[in-house]
Amino acid sequence: MLIGRFLMIIPLLAMAGSLARKKAVPESAGTLATDSGTFAFMLAAVVIGSWSLEYFPALSLAPLWEHFQ
Repeated sequence: MLIGRFLMIIPLLAMAGSLARKKAVPESAGTLATDSGTFAFMLAAVVIGSWSLEYFPALSLAPLWEHFQ
């Protein structure tokens, strides 16, 4: 159990070191600013979309489940 737990730390530390060594890239026309309304809208759309894909199938199938019980 210890080997399985600590074995995953090695690739994660390697990935963190790789990200820490990267140089910062200056902003360009393709950069999405995180302090804009567009970012807030897109973040809300992704959160609501992923929530609805998880919640609505169970909500719509519950009446069918009760009917066939």
